[in-house]
Formats: sequence, structure tokens, C-alpha cells
Amino acid sequence: MNSSPSPLQEDLGARQVRRADGLWEGIARVSGMDCGACAVELEHVARQVEGLHEFSVNPASSLAHWAASTPQAILQMATRARRLGYSLGSDSTDCSQQQALRNRKAARSRFLRFLVAALCMMQIMMYSAPEYVYSPAEIGIAETGLLRWAQWVLALPLMLYSAAPYFRRAWVAVWQRRLVMDQPIVLGLMLAFALSSLNLNNLSHHVWFDSIAMLLTLLLLVQMGVENQTARALQHLSGLQPDLPLRVEVPDGLLWKSMAVAQLAAGQMYRLNESQAVPVDSELIEEHSEVWVDEAMRTGEVDPVLKKQGDLIQAGSRLLSAQAHLRSLPLAGGDSLTALGQLLLQALAAKPGHQDKVDRLLPWFVFGVLSCALGTLLYWAVYRAQPEVAASATLAVLIVTCPCALALALPLVRLFGIRRLADQGVLVRNPQALDTLAQVTVVAMDKTGTLTSSDSVQVRHQALAGVPEILDARLLNAICMLARKSVHPVSKAIAAHLFRTLSAQSTPVHWLTFDEVAGAGLSGLFELDGQLVELRLGSVAHCGLADVKNTDNQTLVCCTVNFNPGSLQGLSFSINLQADHALKPQLFALKKRGLSLNLLSGDQPEAVRHWMPDLPFSARLGGLGPEDKTQWIAHQQATHQCVAMVGDGLNDSGAFARADVSFAAAGASTLSAGQADFLLLQPGVAGVLEAFTTARLVERVGQQNLLWALAYNGIAVPVAAMGLLNPWMASVGMGLSSLLVFFNALRVKQGGG
Repeated sequence: MNSSPSPLQEDLGARQVRRADGLWEGIARVSGMDCGACAVELEHVARQVEGLHEFSVNPASSLAHWAASTPQAILQMATRARRLGYSLGSDSTDCSQQQALRNRKAARSRFLRFLVAALCMMQIMMYSAPEYVYSPAEIGIAETGLLRWAQWVLALPLMLYSAAPYFRRAWVAVWQRRLVMDQPIVLGLMLAFALSSLNLNNLSHHVWFDSIAMLLTLLLLVQMGVENQTARALQHLSGLQPDLPLRVEVPDGLLWKSMAVAQLAAGQMYRLNESQAVPVDSELIEEHSEVWVDEAMRTGEVDPVLKKQGDLIQAGSRLLSAQAHLRSLPLAGGDSLTALGQLLLQALAAKPGHQDKVDRLLPWFVFGVLSCALGTLLYWAVYRAQPEVAASATLAVLIVTCPCALALALPLVRLFGIRRLADQGVLVRNPQALDTLAQVTVVAMDKTGTLTSSDSVQVRHQALAGVPEILDARLLNAICMLARKSVHPVSKAIAAHLFRTLSAQSTPVHWLTFDEVAGAGLSGLFELDGQLVELRLGSVAHCGLADVKNTDNQTLVCCTVNFNPGSLQGLSFSINLQADHALKPQLFALKKRGLSLNLLSGDQPEAVRHWMPDLPFSARLGGLGPEDKTQWIAHQQATHQCVAMVGDGLNDSGAFARADVSFAAAGASTLSAGQADFLLLQPGVAGVLEAFTTARLVERVGQQNLLWALAYNGIAVPVAAMGLLNPWMASVGMGLSSLLVFFNALRVKQGGG
């Protein structure tokens, strides 16, 4: 008998999306992780799950990203993870009460373990301090023994409770025949406790209960600080993304049924309630209805926007009116539907570019530490015949290693970098691009929609020479509704201009066909008075008006009835593009960073050359189609340049794919946003400037952390092997090293240089 799926299975299943390559992709939050070693453990388990092609865990954000050949593979992974004490659950801010309860329970458990360790450490240090100052004879034989037994009693809760997660992870790794960073720590704890217990009554030998207490207290302190800052960063970031619904209601005969958003087909009808965010690009399909929409997440516009039947509503927009019926729109190129809310989660779930190399290095590092500890023991105990020094030096080697510094050197810096960019209005879709961005030397920028916005476009319309003018108010209304179906700033400006011309008396149009050609324009077919009317809005070639003389700053529109060339009518819209006053200083700031700025536009070359001539562009190229932009970027890359592309519309998708790094401007289409590495939430290039600054800071701080972690372990382990470090010194060094990595990473969050 088949059991019904659990809420966890339904949640994970609803979050999977079918990619273009046929794999099922998803993101989930991992509960129960304590440090970077847990991420490596889960990835090792995932390699044993059939059908799970990719599975990676970011230890800083505790988010997992996977790709599987079947949707059931992740359920098998979730079952195996649960056996190890982990849980794959909700990744959204509005998670279930059970998930919130698990998070609070985990945080409370970490705090209690640290509190026990800290209280016991203070007492143990008080009892151990006399032996560092006086000899047992000076203290008294009975008194020294009593102090040692008091330390042993206080060390028991440390070993049985505070150190329990480290023991569990180390044992699981042994069972799986892996080497992890917890194993040297656990061996050091066990050896220190065992030797100290054997030497309780042997006053000629040292006991190291204070080293055990200091080690665990500092480890748990670093872990608690990392978890606290990570939770704050994730909570802050989650507030910046739209809480897109996982499921929507679709018609099922006369009733409605629930369906996962990931399973929505292009052109499928669904409904949303007030205050819900639109999960995919859609259009309003209800006749005689209007809805107010908050588009601030996508366009940066603070004021609500009124939408009518047939209007485009972008993914991430929020309904401010009552319930609305929508139809999901297909994306050019047949790509799968892209939900804006996944962009940030993908960035947080991805691991830093060099983290895989670090993860591969860790087992060899652990092997080296264990070998060094064994060699130290043999050297001092056998060759030098000094068992006391052998025990102390071996303990110091095992304790001095720093697991947190190596595991979190890069992910923590990446997390804080993503948070800082989100604060500045930049969503990171591809975190690997943060590494590449620091190496960029050439920046290519689109003009219309990127350096200008619909608010800065001035429009007026006039007749075309030799072509009958469009005067029918119904046709003007249809042109307005056609222009409103595009997110291009010129189209939006034309729609707003005609809306004012019609005295705000526009009516919905039932389109039989609609198409948007990248870099060319819009076309739509509708029925008027029993005849088919075709409208075209865009370039001269797109409208088929090659014989009409057109100036550089004009967009044309034409219509034909029943495809009869003799019924041709047309209009010309004069476009005056303006840029924000802040653009010039922003571009000069980019120039000062050693970047070559280039303007690539589809507008007429003459217009591009004369547009705002005081802007610091190295090259101004006009009349470029999508393929021309791609070829220009390829030529730059052939000369060993690293290129970043900043654009907005569908005509920039090819350039986005070719460029080393890409930015989708505010209000970009969902396809462009889904292909770009960075998504700008505010108009202008201020976000681009901040991204370059943050990327270089992330690279610098990440390298500092990684070099420090490697240098510290490379120096501290040999010094400990030479017998120059006491175990308590090794404990302090390990803790301070982890804290240094943690506080250095915080500089990225604060924007420190």
C-alpha cells in the first residue's frame, strides 16, 4: 500500500523545476548543520544516491542546490540525510511553523552547549591555575588531588554534552571511510581526557582538562557567532526577495485545483489573491477589470501601476487589488519559466568558485595532521624517550588545527558580499561571477533601457510622409495596448504618451497573435469590425517601411487590414532620450577603476555618437543587432580582455551569454534576468559601480582568509610538533584563528576596505 506523501516530500517536489537539459533542479535549506564539515559529509552521501547528478551545500548559508534525473532522487537524499541528523526543508522566509521550531531548537541547543562549556571552563581554569604557579608539594598532595578530581567532574559534561556534535560527525566520517576536520579535534579531546584521567593521582604528570574546556568553548563561540551572523544575513536577504507562491490555483473543469508553480505550462490560466506575488511573467485576462500592481521589486518604481486586460505583469510584482485571473507567458527561445525569487536563493546555495578545491584539500590536510601527530608521538616517545613531552606535543598538534578557518574562509565572505550587494539594490544570480567581476577590464553598455529609463523618455507622434496617418481612436488604443505588453522603456513611454492622448480612455484588446522580436519591435493581430488588423511597432525594417525616410530618434508604427498593402497606415514617434544627472559621476567612477567603458546600441550610429558626448566612453557603436553585440564581445575576449555586459531587453540575451559577466538593468525582461549574473533593482549604473567595489573586496578578503588559514595551520602544526606549544596554547591559537577569519569576513558586510 502506497503511503501518502509527507509535507516535506510535497514541499521538495513543489520546489523542483525542470531545466532545459531535462534535469530536475531545486534548492532547500539544510537543518542540523554545525560547520563546514557537515556540508562535505552531505555531499559525500549525495554521490551515493542514484539519479542525483549534482548536489552541493553552501556551509555559510546552509542551502543545498541539486540537479537530478528524476524528481524522486531528492526524496531519497532527504531520507538518507535524516538518518544522519540533517533535514532538507523549506527555503523560503514564510517557512512552516515546524521549520521555524527546528531552527529555534537548533539555536537554543548551540547556545546551551556553549553556556555549559563556558561555565565549566571558568571553574576548571580556577582549579588548574594553582598547578601552573606552584608545585604539588607547595599546594599539598591531598589538595592537588582534590583540585584534579574537581576538574574531572567538570570535564564530564563537556565531553558528554558540549562535544557531542563533534563526536557524532567524526564517527559518521569514520563509518563512511572519510577524513574530516572534526577527527583531529575529537582525537585530541579523547586523548587529553584519557591521559588526564589516568594521571589524576600521578602528580608528576600534567592534566589537560583546562585545554579541553578552552578548546570546546572557543569552538562553540566561533560556531555560534557564525550561525548568528548567517541567520541575520539570510533573514535580511529573504526580506529583499518576493515571497513567490510555490503553488497556485488552476481551473479544473468547474472547480479549481492546486498546482506547483514549477509545473505551470506557458499559456496556462491561474489565479492569485490580493497581496500575493506573481510567480512568472503573466498577463491579465479578465475583461472589464483592473488591478493595481506593485512593481518595485522589478522596476524600482515606488508608485503602484494600474494593469488592464492584456497587460504584462512581471514575475515578482505584487497584487494590491482583489483576486485576479492571469495567464503565464512563454519566454523567447523556449526556455523554462523563470521565477525571480529563485535568483537570490541560487546565489546563496552556490559554493564559492575555489571552495571545491578547498574541500578536496581538506582530507589531505587532515591526513597530514594525523600523520604529523603520529610522527610527533613516535619521535618524542621512542626516539627521545620523553613520554611527557610526547603526550603534550601530540595533543598540541591535534588541537591547534583550525577546522572552521579553512571551511568558512570563502563561503562566509561570499555570503556577506551577497548581502551587501542586496542592500545596494543588486541581486546576485550567479555567485561565481563575483570572482570573475574582480578581473573585468572592459564594460559594454546598452543605451536605451540601461542608461535611460521610461521616465526619462520624451515622446511625440506625427504623420509619416507618403503614408496615410493613423487617426482612428480605436487603432491608437490598440497601439497603446500593444506597447504596454513590452517592458522596453521606449514601448512603455509610447504607451504612456498614447494613454494621455486618449484621455485615459483605453480599452482592452483581444490579441489573436502577439510577438516581440529582439532588437526589432512588436507585432500583434486583432479583429476590428470583422476584419483582421495587423499592427507593427518598432524599427523601419520591422514595420516594412524601408522607403520612408526616418530620422535617428524615431520609432515607427504601421497597420494593415486583412494583410492588404493598400490599406497601410502609419505614424512616427519622435523619441528624446535623457539620462539621470547621476549617470556621469557614476561612469567616471567606473573609469577610475581602470575599466574601459563602451556604448553598444541598436540606435542609429549618428544618434549614438551625439548622445551625451561628455560621457567617458572609449567607443560608441550604433546600429548593432544582437549578433553584432555578441561578435564585439567575442572580439574583445580574443584579445584576452574580460568583458562585462550591462543591458536590459531580450536583444541583449546573446550578449549576456557571451560576456564573462552580465548585468540585467532594472525592469529587464524575465528572460534577461534569468540569464544575467547580476540583477539591478534600481535604474542607472550605481549598482554596477557597487558590484565592482564589492567584488574586489570579496576577492581581497577571501584571499586574506584563505592565506591566513593555510599559513596558520602550516606554521602552528610544525611548531606544536616541536614541543614548543602547550595544549592550552594550542586551544587559544585555534580559537583566535577562527575568530580572526570570522571578523575579517565581517568587513565585507560593513564595506570595509
